[in-house]
Amino acid sequence: MKIKKPMTKKPAGGESTGGAAIADRFKLDPVDTTATRNGYISKKAATTALVFGLIAFVITVTLTVVIYKHWEFLMPA
Repeated sequence: MKIKKPMTKKPAGGESTGGAAIADRFKLDPVDTTATRNGYISKKAATTALVFGLIAFVITVTLTVVIYKHWEFLMPA
């Protein structure tokens, strides 16, 4: 009885050298730090993020109070 050796397949994406070849594909473009800006993001974007953050906070607090009041209602006194 002979045991056959498993056949090795080549990767579909061509010749890869391991993890380094995969990491090179997903590198981000470098950020130009020499550009003159007052900050990294605009005031409009920061204000929008703050407003939506506050809205999310209010919704979370409201739902927490509603759940607490509902739990209070269900518990016998």
